[in-house]
Amino acid sequence: MKNPQTYRAALIAAHTIDSPPQKTKSALRGLMQRVGLASLACAFVIGATGSASAGETQDETAVRALGDTFANAFVQKNAELRASTFAEDGTFVTPQGDFLQGRVEMAKDFGPEAQQAVNGSTQAAFSNYRVRFIKTDVAVVDALLTVRNVTDPDGTIIPVVPVNFFYVAVRHGDKWLIQDGRAHFAAAPPSNMFKSSTSKD
Repeated sequence: MKNPQTYRAALIAAHTIDSPPQKTKSALRGLMQRVGLASLACAFVIGATGSASAGETQDETAVRALGDTFANAFVQKNAELRASTFAEDGTFVTPQGDFLQGRVEMAKDFGPEAQQAVNGSTQAAFSNYRVRFIKTDVAVVDALLTVRNVTDPDGTIIPVVPVNFFYVAVRHGDKWLIQDGRAHFAAAPPSNMFKSSTSKD
């Protein structure tokens, strides 16, 4: 029969032999937990970044669509639709230098302009968009509006009229609208081109 000292020595030896694997398992378990948490954190960051990028892409698409709607409404001679791309109190400086404020005033100017200039072969399209978000709900846009085959007041068809178009778009609720727009002829047009209905003789 083993004496107490021999028994205690055997227990100590057994504990010593068993301890390293347990410590190793605990260390591995802790490492795996840390790796798992790190992976989750990375996935969260990547997901958040992806969501932000997707949101900004959607906003840029909506901001560009304002220009496209403006151009299409011109060809359709739809003054109200064209004015609706602006905020209710929005402002616009026409290529002729007229200052328009508010949708009502814009529609009054846009209507006669399109009736005189647009014909069956007229086209208008934006290109060269450069969009910069100053804030999450404010964007500045610089683009080129190219109008083709428009009728001059004297009846002459002008093949191409390039217009530099700058606008500030602001998010109103869930909708983007032009708060201020500025248009300038990229090349000198004929002196009486697109004579504004608000111009004074």
